[in-house]
Amino acid sequence: MHVNARSNTIGGLNEGELQQFHQHGWLKKSAVFDDDVLERLRQSIDSQLDAECRQLIAKGEMTAAAAHFGAPFAARLGLIVDDLPYFSGAQTTILRSMQDLFLTGRVPHADIDQEAGEIPVAETLLACIQHEPLIDCIRSIIGDDILGSSTFRIRAKVPHWEPGDSLPYFPGEVPWHQDAGYALAHCDEYLTVTCWIPLVPATEANGCMWVYPYPFESGVLPHVYGRDDHYLWIKAEELPQSQPVAVPMAVGDVLFMTNMTPHASFVNQSATTRWSMDLRYAAIGTPSNVDVDPTEYKNEVPLYKLACNPHEGDFIVRDSKNPHREVRDSKTFAETRLRWATQRRRFGRGWSRDTASS
Repeated sequence: MHVNARSNTIGGLNEGELQQFHQHGWLKKSAVFDDDVLERLRQSIDSQLDAECRQLIAKGEMTAAAAHFGAPFAARLGLIVDDLPYFSGAQTTILRSMQDLFLTGRVPHADIDQEAGEIPVAETLLACIQHEPLIDCIRSIIGDDILGSSTFRIRAKVPHWEPGDSLPYFPGEVPWHQDAGYALAHCDEYLTVTCWIPLVPATEANGCMWVYPYPFESGVLPHVYGRDDHYLWIKAEELPQSQPVAVPMAVGDVLFMTNMTPHASFVNQSATTRWSMDLRYAAIGTPSNVDVDPTEYKNEVPLYKLACNPHEGDFIVRDSKNPHREVRDSKTFAETRLRWATQRRRFGRGWSRDTASS
């Protein structure tokens, strides 16, 4: 496991919390975020949803009533999905835009009204990634020099919508997997910390996270592919022998996991959308694509020379020796992200297809 030197910082994780994290591979810590930080992100998401709806209304593809302007944040997206004709252009646009809020650049977004005070998701998301109490916790685990992994996500698990079960990466059931299962194999020795953060209360009913206690050193379990939704998964006979644990969470809590922690979330059986984000951090020195030109990722580049998750752009969160490298402004953050939008080569680690699911 690769970590950097740790400073004696105030805050962060205490010894008992660190022991829990390293022994069990996960830790829930309460009240890491003040709600005002998360409220700004919720408002940015709602503003982006407003913009998508306004554009569809202007095109005559959606009515104002179907946009549910002013509806509560947790209820609104599910109401819109239900009101639009299934698999219509408008419904597809709304679902794709809300699933691409982590800025891959592969889905065109409507323009928000910044003159009216609407704030881009890139700005409020970066504020969460750089949230100092969260960074203190990350320092406790991996040290002072911190890489921001490219695989950050905002997820909207709408109330169970059966047509979505067969759509690629639709946020319905997410089966048992390890984050390492999606990364390249030469990165298995490097610890990546996943921070799963609900934007609304997460319950068993609306699809909270489930985890298996499983230390980082236990390594990668076999994964398979072949589901209609394209997710990798660990077959039941390969899962740990311990019992999985449901992790209900309040707004402001953070669930810390390693890249080896088996986890899943199941369909949302409630009437509102479970919004969450997952952020990932690693020690500088972990294979990354910081300062790499995406066009250099050619077929002849051997896998062991690539970033752990080479499809999207990594960035520097903290660099004690070169603080000028830290990504602190949302413009640079968005530009770093969008540079990788045209990088279409896909890399895998050779998992097998499960023929029973075909």
